[in-house]
Amino acid sequence: MAEFFVYSISSVGSVGAWSRYVFPFDVDDWAISGDDLYLRSGDDIHVLNEDLTGDEVSGAGVKPFEGEIQWPWLDFGQPGVTKNLFGFDIVGEGDVSVSFGYDQSNGGYFTDPYAVSADTVPGMVIPMPLSAPSLSVKLTYDGSERWQWNAFSLYLQDLRGMS
Repeated sequence: MAEFFVYSISSVGSVGAWSRYVFPFDVDDWAISGDDLYLRSGDDIHVLNEDLTGDEVSGAGVKPFEGEIQWPWLDFGQPGVTKNLFGFDIVGEGDVSVSFGYDQSNGGYFTDPYAVSADTVPGMVIPMPLSAPSLSVKLTYDGSERWQWNAFSLYLQDLRGMS
């Protein structure tokens, strides 16, 4: 198994982000030719093709590659103050499961995944009642179809006292 971290900078606003790629095989060498990435694993040569949604050379049919995007723990205002999450919206392509981390002291406490369509903006806000001092959002795509994440909105209220 091989793991790669890639830093990308968008052309709009020069925003940078890290991506993590995990391959189910060891990678001995790699090369880029044009827009294609070639990976060598022993005697096998793999080419990454953005038109495919999984590994089609695994011998057992197509094995989809799951995609996961997770935000760090965010305070959304004053640290340690409980915030009420009312709902969210997501914009993208492909079906996705959304879960929310609600206990920063234990990184494993997330809500059960909630499956939604990739673009929830037309229509009502997706309700998600949750209270916590900090939140982490996790998006999981099962890899059975092409997917893309564009935007995510949280609707919340800070519960600190008013003066």
